[in-house]
Amino acid sequence: MGRLCLLAIAWVLLAGANADVHAQTAPPQQFATAGPASAMSAESDAAAVRPEDVKPEDRQDGVGEPSAAPQAPAAAHQAPAAAPSSPSDAAAAPAVPAADPTTPFGVALKARLHVIPETGSDEEKNERAALIAFYGARGYQPLWTDDKGFVADANAIADVFGAAAEWGLDPADFVAPKLDASEAGAGHLSPEAEAGAEVELSLAVLKYARFARGGRIMNPAGDLNSNLDRKPQLIAPDKVLDGLAAASDKGAYLTGTHPQHPQFKRLKEKYAEALAKGGKGKPNALAKKLQANMEMWRWMHDDLGEMYLMANVPAYMIEIVKDGQTIHTERIVVGEIGKQTSIFTRSLKNIVLNPMWRVPESIKVNELWPSLLRGGGLMRQYGLEVETKDGRRLDWRTMDWRNLDIRNYEVVQPAGRKSVMGYVKFSFPSQHTIFMHDTPDKWMFNSKQRTLSHGCLRLRNPLRVAEIILAHDKGWDPGKVQDLAKTGPMNNEIVMEKRIRMHLAYFTAWVDDGGALKTYSDIYGHEKRVTQALEGQWDKIAKGRDHLAPVEPNRTHLADKPQQRPARVSQSANDDFFSGFFGSGF
Repeated sequence: MGRLCLLAIAWVLLAGANADVHAQTAPPQQFATAGPASAMSAESDAAAVRPEDVKPEDRQDGVGEPSAAPQAPAAAHQAPAAAPSSPSDAAAAPAVPAADPTTPFGVALKARLHVIPETGSDEEKNERAALIAFYGARGYQPLWTDDKGFVADANAIADVFGAAAEWGLDPADFVAPKLDASEAGAGHLSPEAEAGAEVELSLAVLKYARFARGGRIMNPAGDLNSNLDRKPQLIAPDKVLDGLAAASDKGAYLTGTHPQHPQFKRLKEKYAEALAKGGKGKPNALAKKLQANMEMWRWMHDDLGEMYLMANVPAYMIEIVKDGQTIHTERIVVGEIGKQTSIFTRSLKNIVLNPMWRVPESIKVNELWPSLLRGGGLMRQYGLEVETKDGRRLDWRTMDWRNLDIRNYEVVQPAGRKSVMGYVKFSFPSQHTIFMHDTPDKWMFNSKQRTLSHGCLRLRNPLRVAEIILAHDKGWDPGKVQDLAKTGPMNNEIVMEKRIRMHLAYFTAWVDDGGALKTYSDIYGHEKRVTQALEGQWDKIAKGRDHLAPVEPNRTHLADKPQQRPARVSQSANDDFFSGFFGSGF
């Protein structure tokens, strides 16, 4: 035991000098199989079952939550069974308590695991903890090596690393550990050399699984633009490790950590074609566009929903998808370049027929308050009213707007013929305070570039969309929906019973069912920002303003401008507010 302790101490000192295994830059290398796989490398496989469906109703639809993924037991005493080949096919397993290592390799492995740097990103810290727990639970037995070198499963992983570019990843990010012949004595590796290679490969595997789910851009809203309310849909590292241990084809399992959405796979095929045309593996403009769109798919939830709405902002179109099939498409109007439609996912909470409108803070401060200082003509023209925060109606005509803060009040437009909401509103609450609604300005839908609103989505035929959704959610026929819209109560909120997700997406490339690639303009610059991030050009990214920052009134309106008495405004008036707001849409 004294010799074993000395070996462990020597390994700690050696590894500490080069502990950051993520920093190596050597290209991936095919692993040579130096002998038969160890007993643990050919361990029994767990029966494949579907992962648990994580769907808490009261969170933001799982944005940024680790994806539900496999956890398969790695205990060698289990009977062989069909093994999972991708993350969606493995089962959860009870935790196995760690035991002290009983072999020289086990001692060396435990020592090597504990010199993985405790610094780094939260994701790297989670991976370190997962590796320590994983190997402890399996009695410090190897997954990729034996005392003669790498086993066959490691070669499959090397193949996956080598093909990383086909998936829009950089092969240089996944370093294949090397085993020098001088490290072997009499045909056998030292425990320290074997342990080092084992840990190094496991760290690279976890990094690959993280990057496959968007881990290169961990905070799109903070690092790119505040309107990109997305996060990578990471698979928890312990689930990745357990799934790999249970998989009969570990290479296929690791490849399966990429998104499984059909659209992602189609884009991947087009990307590989574009990359091949670029020459010398350098992506051309089309390849970069496709790569950026693939990256944005890595932020999408695994489960888009049994029925869901996909509003693709650059395409100015919305699709209703049920059981994987598009059943309806419709034109939409989206936010102006300076007042963007935010990109996020929430559940549809209700459909409102003949809705009232509660004016957002930015419009109250920037549009209505200056109008009130000029006499409040817009309030009269569009039938707007002022309320306290608890809903008590006030007479805005008698209020001193030079000394009052409009942010302390609500401005509402009751339902009726003047309503900018039209007949139907679709609500999916978020901090972005936008929704989808009808509009009386149907001319907007004839424009090629439909960036015309203040951020909300305007829908060309909202009643038809409401009919489809309410048929699915309530079993109602179209006649009932039309009757409620025409003769039903004002501001009639119909609460959704089923979970119907609303995906506001930003895809500038799309492959249709026939295999044709469609591309759209990068209207908000998000595609460019993603490309810059993937190329490491973080300092060149123009993030733009934070649209969630508090709105501050521009008090220059108060300078030598006494409040005027309200003037009678013609119903046909078309002042700056009408053309810049109502005429171009909320």
